[in-house]
Amino acid sequence: MEKYDYIEDAILTVDEGNVAKKNKPVALSLALLVLGAVVLYVGIALQAAAGEILSSLLLMVGLVVMVAGLTLLVVKKGGYVYVPTGKELKKYKLYIAPDKSFKLQQVLRDGTYGELSALRQPNASNSTVVVFLSEDGEYALLQVLEFVPYNDVPTTPVIVCRGEAARALAAAVKG
Repeated sequence: MEKYDYIEDAILTVDEGNVAKKNKPVALSLALLVLGAVVLYVGIALQAAAGEILSSLLLMVGLVVMVAGLTLLVVKKGGYVYVPTGKELKKYKLYIAPDKSFKLQQVLRDGTYGELSALRQPNASNSTVVVFLSEDGEYALLQVLEFVPYNDVPTTPVIVCRGEAARALAAAVKG
């Protein structure tokens, strides 16, 4: 059995120059941190002048805003963008019924990606098709993973789809 790279590891190199990493937005996070700090400062400054209730309220609001900014800064991940259109790639997982493995191989070989919707299973399965699809449905990357105890292992190389094939895959993913 051949060894393939995971789609997340190969996404930037499989279709050279067409996919780029999108940096996470930090402007909103930093703005919330600064706003929270300002509200905290005002709350501390008003503590002696205005009284306990107003300053306590401002301190709480400032802390909540700062925590929200810090959370956005730490948690928000960057994504991937299809460079020619500038559209973001969204990740989807399709779970394939175990008895449909042969049909899945036929679909991949023939490029009839629209038929994937008939192979889907609502719950987790031993076969998973990982798809990165552009927002406009004109570009997609896909790879099949099979569960081998404790890990999902790639069983196909990353497949690049454009145009009609990508639209058919988008219909199967979203349908």
